[in-house]
Amino acid sequence: MKIARIVFPGFWFGQSDLAEAVALARRGVGGFCVYGGTAQQTAAFVQQMREASPYNHLLICADIDEDLREVVTDAPALPSNVQLGEYASAEGAYKKGNMLACMARSIGIDWVLAPVADLGYSSPAFSVSAPCVTRLAGDFVAGLSNGGALNCVKYFPGVSGILKTLAQMEDAEFMPYKSLFRRADAIMPSDMTFPNIDGDTQAMMSDKILRGLLKKRLNYKGCIVSFPLWKARVRYEGAAALKMLHCGVENILAPKDPHTVLDAIEREVNKGFLMDEIIHAVSNHEMAISKLFSAPVLSMKEAFLQAETCFNK
Repeated sequence: MKIARIVFPGFWFGQSDLAEAVALARRGVGGFCVYGGTAQQTAAFVQQMREASPYNHLLICADIDEDLREVVTDAPALPSNVQLGEYASAEGAYKKGNMLACMARSIGIDWVLAPVADLGYSSPAFSVSAPCVTRLAGDFVAGLSNGGALNCVKYFPGVSGILKTLAQMEDAEFMPYKSLFRRADAIMPSDMTFPNIDGDTQAMMSDKILRGLLKKRLNYKGCIVSFPLWKARVRYEGAAALKMLHCGVENILAPKDPHTVLDAIEREVNKGFLMDEIIHAVSNHEMAISKLFSAPVLSMKEAFLQAETCFNK
């Protein structure tokens, strides 16, 4: 069983140990979340990890809220989501998603962990209007998909609904998610606590929110990935990862100590737990990879130049 494949360690350029990353790739992790490198550095890292991995393809993630510059330091700037929301620019949202995908794929990043589907007055939200967010997030996802990248809609159940009742969220926060379920490669839950749904547990570890609400009540059938653990305000990553996996999360993203998480998962499997969940997650992982090869991949120079000029026309 490919247990390690459900974990995606983070790699921080200038901070992380490259030899340790190679060891993790050889151990069989499913991919990496990359942070803070130039485009050339990121591309070189991706190539090295793929050569070290026992798999045919590692999934490399961009953990962003709305702009590739958050993780690739020399990526061209694109309009903010709130700017697109102000003009209700469906064309702009599509172009932004498409440019993000083209740039990401050109340097080896497969999975853009966006868009944010929360409602709000400022970026990374598109708008306070649920129909507007639904429309623009949908066009953004279409752009990503046509550019050859995987997407991830976040942060369920919607941070703007933190003090709302479940009934109030039905007609607002849930609208973008429900409209995107069939096109979402993954849903990422929030690390916040929602008192009117489950006041005891962060959404990303809440069985009430993930199994009870997202999967059962809203009938979401796809992949759920963790909120990146390094910024998720958890003390014990191994225990947190196990709790998330038991709640239906399939991939654990960017733990501070990936070996601790991997060891905890392996111990749980050795006790006879999580076997079906891991088999299902690995199957979904393979399906996600199969989507990546339908769109042409531009050269880094071509993709970045296209992004620099796209919104100036």
